Amino acid sequence: MSATRPKAVIVGAGPVGCLLAVELRRRDFEVELYEKCTADSALQQGTGRSFNLTLTHRGLSVLHRRLRERIYETGTILRQRIVHHLDGTLTHQPYGVSDAHHLLSVPRRELQRNLLAEARAAGAEIFFGHACVGADAHRSEAMFVDSNRTVRRAAGDILIGCDGANSALRYELSKSGARMQVHQRYISHGHVEVTLTAEGSAGLAADGMHLWPRTDHFLQAQPNRDGSATTTLFMPVENDRGELRFRSLTDGRAVRAHFEREYPDIVASLPYVAEEVVRIRPALLKVVDCAPYHYGRAVLVGDSAHTIVPFFGQGINCSFEDAAVLCELLDKYLTSGVDRHEAVRAACAEFSERRVAAGQAISQLSMENLHELSEHIADEEFHRRKRLERRLHERHPAEFTQLYQMVAFTRMPYDEIVRRNRIDKLALDTLCGVYDPDTQADKIIGSYPEVRRGLSEQAGRELELALAATTLVKGDR
Repeated sequence: MSATRPKAVIVGAGPVGCLLAVELRRRDFEVELYEKCTADSALQQGTGRSFNLTLTHRGLSVLHRRLRERIYETGTILRQRIVHHLDGTLTHQPYGVSDAHHLLSVPRRELQRNLLAEARAAGAEIFFGHACVGADAHRSEAMFVDSNRTVRRAAGDILIGCDGANSALRYELSKSGARMQVHQRYISHGHVEVTLTAEGSAGLAADGMHLWPRTDHFLQAQPNRDGSATTTLFMPVENDRGELRFRSLTDGRAVRAHFEREYPDIVASLPYVAEEVVRIRPALLKVVDCAPYHYGRAVLVGDSAHTIVPFFGQGINCSFEDAAVLCELLDKYLTSGVDRHEAVRAACAEFSERRVAAGQAISQLSMENLHELSEHIADEEFHRRKRLERRLHERHPAEFTQLYQMVAFTRMPYDEIVRRNRIDKLALDTLCGVYDPDTQADKIIGSYPEVRRGLSEQAGRELELALAATTLVKGDR
């Protein structure tokens, strides 16, 4: 490397951009952060259209100890999912098998405030009110315009996009020749935040994520440290076959009738729900898939690369892991004596190679978890299966781990988790087809390792054959 310090230009000063700024400053990078919002609006939380972010081991483990401790001070530890059934009964489902297996529910504003303060303290230069309007990936340069229409150019050794689902940098890179495949689609669901009274919040267990699943819609309440609870209704937006949807809840009477019918145990603690659901336009949810994540010396991180739905609570965790992986790769390639620009290109290329498949996998898992949250978790058969899985993990922890535990409480790549879970599920389904899970659970658990190994060996042979066939095809060319 040359005698000067390497420099990073980051587009977007949200939580992910700020975390990258902190980590790159720790590596002695010069860091400039550009954010289109003003300093005040960057810390505001959108009224009526929010839910807390849930950090798990995957995201928390990449934070340095002092920062992690500070974020714990603003969040609430959730150890279980608490399901509120229509008949008023409750089902408690622990998130894991140890005290370390918990979620940290943090209001967005608090997470942003902590990370922004950390980035400033680390010495990053932050420019608010600067919108990205141009980029050159090969020169690692971006152009910004402020509210006075003053143009500012910023160049560095690496250009990083952390500017979210509607990434301006991603758009500018695509315009300038990046062959990124970008696919965007909206899902049927939207969400609206509703106000839960202090009395209603006090009646909820403080260590649980509370869910009221109702077929294709559900209510969610996340307890906060101040005794309140961030409460959100998730529901399809458009009307379908006469079913009530956001579009059909056009007056307070319809909203009130819906909540009295679907959420009778909590409706008395939602005094403003009729006004809020009618007045607040639901926030829409979309998925953005992008590949590759890099072009030249520019790279996309977090939601700008992979926007996923929130139903596995992994969006922020995946994005924080992105930041950690990118920094690890910069450490790997930016060694003494190398050409700095070539090293950055290599790091960005390997980042895409490692993270695109992971991003696609967690996007898939998040969509699948929507059905679990809205439909399956109210089903006794679902809970019977989960109890069997917990016993299986306790008996054979090396051979079986529940999907949620692997996703939330390990750093195993998401795509590897999908592959492993496919075999785990097939093995357990096979045994449940032979033995009765209620009366012969011990036989299922005892037979599982052998059945699982057989399926794993078969999958390995199939993979070897597929790779051999691919090699032959390439050789023919």
